[in-house]
Amino acid sequence: MRAFLKSSEGCFQLKPHTTTIGSHRGADIVLQSAGVADRHAALEFSASDNSFVLQDFNSPHGTFVNSCQVQNAAVRVRPGDILRFGTAGAAFELVLDGAAQVRLGGAALGRVPREGWGAW
Repeated sequence: MRAFLKSSEGCFQLKPHTTTIGSHRGADIVLQSAGVADRHAALEFSASDNSFVLQDFNSPHGTFVNSCQVQNAAVRVRPGDILRFGTAGAAFELVLDGAAQVRLGGAALGRVPREGWGAW
């Protein structure tokens, strides 16, 4: 299964285990938008429970999932969630390639509701 962060600016394929995101050229996904820290965040895929976890590295301007700020915390994300890094960056949708789907059960980590949804 391949996963991507997709935006109007392009599509970034995620690494098999952990993908780092930041403005530093050593990041797996380099973003030059306002408010993106050198080491901003990471997305990790856990094969044991087929889930994705987004970790914010206490970035000064935050990471957002479905318009909810994540600050120095880890949250479970799922395909279709919208991620933003910093204050003025593009919105990225977490998407999966092909027929493989990720099944998410009860989350041990926090989950952020989709905007406009009253329930998980």
